[in-house]
Amino acid sequence: MMKRTPENAARTDRRRRRILLAMAALPVLAPAAARADRRGLHRFEPRPPAPALRLAGTDGALHDRTALAGRVLILNFWSVWCRPCREEMPALQALHGRFGNSGLALWGVAVGDEPDQVAELGAARGLAFPLLPDPDRQVAEDWDVAVLPTTDVLDKRGRVAFRVIGDAPWDAPPLSDHVAALLRE
Repeated sequence: MMKRTPENAARTDRRRRRILLAMAALPVLAPAAARADRRGLHRFEPRPPAPALRLAGTDGALHDRTALAGRVLILNFWSVWCRPCREEMPALQALHGRFGNSGLALWGVAVGDEPDQVAELGAARGLAFPLLPDPDRQVAEDWDVAVLPTTDVLDKRGRVAFRVIGDAPWDAPPLSDHVAALLRE
């Protein structure tokens, strides 16, 4: 048994404070840790119907998800400030180039960004797919997007086949193979 001295009492108090501080931080840190654990590919069986999506693009057109019945749709939720989002764009562009004439549609939903910012980034990167600003984050909320980038892939019937949380190599297997399989369904 340890003798009670002022030094030991102070050390015990510091230890107790650290433990209490750690316990107090758990409600704040646990959701972030849980989100981090969910990164990667997530398949859905059965496939749930996708929420509605209707946004004006930087191209001036109104984009409505329901108009794409019979096509596979990739919805990439990103933002101009998000470095991983910007880093995965060349792979998304390559995937779109590879399968765009085979029934694949790709839309980039810019979460929290103003249309002029989105248009500027799209032009600078030479993106050939529609960019849809979501400045009030309503679409991201409707689609339960908590982390950027998040990408949902819808089958030809408008159901969510899978979701990828975090940046990913879209132009390489296994993701490009998953997309090709959906196009064959």
